[in-house]
Amino acid sequence: MKAERVKNGLLIAVSCISLLVVFISQLYFLNPYTSSWDQVDFSLAVKRFDIMAMQPHFPGYPFFILGGKFLSLFVNDPSKALTLFNILFYFTALIPIYKLNRTFINRSFAALATAVIYSTSYTIIMVNQPMSEGAALAAFWWYVWSLVFSLNRRNTTAILLPLAFLSIMLGIRLSYIPFATGVIFLFFWKVKHEGMKIREIFIYLLFGIVFQACWVTALIISEGSLLGFIKLSLAFTSGHFTDWGGTAEALDMSLFERFKLLVWDNIFWTGIFTQSIITSFIFMFFIAFIFIRSFNKHGKIRAKLTLYLFYILFFSYFVWALLAQNIEKARHSLPLIILIVFFLCIQLYFRKVPILILWLSIFLLGSQVIKDVSLLKEEAAEAPAIYQMNTYLEKVNQPILLYTWEETRVLQYLNAPYTHKRINTFEFFQSETKYFGSSTVYLTDKVVQGFKSQGVLLDGKIKKVAAFQSNELFDPVYNEIILYQWIDK
Repeated sequence: MKAERVKNGLLIAVSCISLLVVFISQLYFLNPYTSSWDQVDFSLAVKRFDIMAMQPHFPGYPFFILGGKFLSLFVNDPSKALTLFNILFYFTALIPIYKLNRTFINRSFAALATAVIYSTSYTIIMVNQPMSEGAALAAFWWYVWSLVFSLNRRNTTAILLPLAFLSIMLGIRLSYIPFATGVIFLFFWKVKHEGMKIREIFIYLLFGIVFQACWVTALIISEGSLLGFIKLSLAFTSGHFTDWGGTAEALDMSLFERFKLLVWDNIFWTGIFTQSIITSFIFMFFIAFIFIRSFNKHGKIRAKLTLYLFYILFFSYFVWALLAQNIEKARHSLPLIILIVFFLCIQLYFRKVPILILWLSIFLLGSQVIKDVSLLKEEAAEAPAIYQMNTYLEKVNQPILLYTWEETRVLQYLNAPYTHKRINTFEFFQSETKYFGSSTVYLTDKVVQGFKSQGVLLDGKIKKVAAFQSNELFDPVYNEIILYQWIDK
């Protein structure tokens, strides 16, 4: 009995120390870079909120920007303020993660599971960027906990809690809207098993609308009119689903290819394994062990309810991520990643844990912490590829005309001293030749790829002059930028 208490105490101590190391590292290695279009949108919005000017882009992410605005009072850098808000808010998610784990497993293993889930390396990297994902994940965990809390309360007023957290979550990241299925499940359960009246449902739905209206109304006011807001929303939605959003309709990719990219590349290889062979072997061993031992049946009604809820949330967002999100960016799979890690943990630790599984879990946690610190240090110290290219071009002692795809947004933010233009078609590029003059004309590889996809032959017209690379985990699209010079006279 004494040995068991010592083991439990050590597990809790190891888990707490690991969490503390990761949290301190997040603060110490605060990411100073603003290296993508979306990051620029968010950072500019901290200074001046204007959706029409894409500061940020629709739907405005008002609660996320509000958090950044508040912290910008203490941090004189909008990008860092947003990142700091992510870190602090995500740290509070330890509470709901632990409480949800306690639904299934004992105190010491709940602490271990919480540490493993929290310190998943890809998640930590994304939290340390000026993007809404970190804050959205924190709101997601609080929302899930509030759903479970309400499911286990006879008092129907508890329903107000998930309705409020749903509003906060969608006000941070609207693309998490499929998780509203959790509220539908909550109402269904209350009606079928606890005799909730239809009249009460309408009352709570009215409260839910009011909660959502808190941030939607603010956006409408910021745009000046309801009609202007609707036009803006329709324009953005149309572009996202049919043109540039990386959705099933926007990308020329089969459903099988999207499925493979989402499940293997985004969720497992990048999200859970963090592109690490050792981590992948450990997780695959855990998965094999769970299947051999068989799944936990969870006799307690509270545990069963929680599992049903997680299945519904996972499936709802999985379909959304497969068809309606940018499949080229693994960060859109973050909720699926953490839900899978959560499920694996409760299946591993729900009954007597073999010593091999225990030591492997501790080793996994330790390796995650080491990788977290290493990646956070790299993310904060090594300039993104777009920054490297900018530094290179600033040193060119002659007039420059640079044509880019999306990189111009970042170059504008960096106040690049040379002329740069965003371009989409070769036809427009040809019309630009009259402006070349004596300038040296450069094109990024994304522009070159775009021209080639339009059937343009560029042999003998360009030459490669430089290449810039950064970590693919930090920026999956612009982690490598190749610079070409236009030599066709």
